Amino acid sequence: MMEGEIKQSKLLFFGYPSNVINYTGGYLWMKRVADCIEKSGSFMVLKTEKNYSSSNLPRKIIIDLCNALKALGRQPDFAILDSWGESNIILWILLRAFKPKTKILVVFHHHEPRISGSKNLFQSLYNLIIQKFTTEMLRDSDTILTVSQASKHELNTIYGVGINKLNKLKEKANIKTEILAKSLRDRIAIVGTGIDHNIFYKVNGNRGSRSSNGMKDIDFLCIGRIEKFYGLGEIWKNIKKLKPDANLVMIGSLSPEMGDTIRKMGIDHRGFVSEEEKIDLYSRAKVFIFPSSMEGFGIAVAEALFASMPVVAWKLPVFEELYKKKDGVKIKLIEYGKSDLFAKESIDTLDLYNKTIKTKDNKRISLPIPNWQTVAQ
Repeated sequence: MMEGEIKQSKLLFFGYPSNVINYTGGYLWMKRVADCIEKSGSFMVLKTEKNYSSSNLPRKIIIDLCNALKALGRQPDFAILDSWGESNIILWILLRAFKPKTKILVVFHHHEPRISGSKNLFQSLYNLIIQKFTTEMLRDSDTILTVSQASKHELNTIYGVGINKLNKLKEKANIKTEILAKSLRDRIAIVGTGIDHNIFYKVNGNRGSRSSNGMKDIDFLCIGRIEKFYGLGEIWKNIKKLKPDANLVMIGSLSPEMGDTIRKMGIDHRGFVSEEEKIDLYSRAKVFIFPSSMEGFGIAVAEALFASMPVVAWKLPVFEELYKKKDGVKIKLIEYGKSDLFAKESIDTLDLYNKTIKTKDNKRISLPIPNWQTVAQ
């Protein structure tokens, strides 16, 4: 470094995916925010990928340890970790032990319970230990970055971040305790999630390029991680009873075992697709269905709404927070668990779309959802 030159702080993004096609949700957040901050030049951005873990537990622990050691070796001043995964927990422990001055920021999207009902007693115990360490990592972090008020509520009610200390502080009314209480509250920062605001123009531009009349050939589109979905099979079975010729296209992660089941149900699952292919599917689809059981934000839902698509989803707290009181937002929130009602509302939404398609009332909606540059700031 030349004399007089200001040394940049090193900001580590742990779990940065080099190929965004194969990732959604938290990984997408990590990539977009890291790229925006790097472009701004405000930090020396360090990007560390995580190698895939193994299903074999001992091998998995070794891989996670290697991932964390690799990140530790980069000597960051600030480290952004995700709240999910053993690699993040190991890196948190290593940073606190060997580089305690590093500021640790943990990104929390939503609570996702680990499988505790395993027949393997050791696996169940392991899951319980990891859950405990996750809670301690969240409570110990310098800052928690979360994506919505709903996520913050989960931090308070499920993980008890700051709650116990705040309750104890209420018993002592003095300036010092008030300052400490404020710092505990301020430690959780709602930064949100961004989307590409130009997706409306991309989708409608693509729609026009496909055919002169903008014909659509996909009744229902669904994007997401199927492990988080609730009642998809029952919903699709009911939809087919009401409308036997209906079709559904899905994209996202899927295990090989689940893939066979999905295909037998007559669902066209495309796996991971490029951004261009996703835009093409948005332009061809009529209704977006999203039976996810847990979301901190729901990027796919926001994208679908920005692409001017009607949406049917479970009534999750975050969707009520973001869309319930917004005029012009075409989203139907279904009482959780009522698969028959979800199917009926999906068909009703499709029928309404087919009746009104000739009006071409395709206006860009306005939602209080930032772009990625704003989130990074």
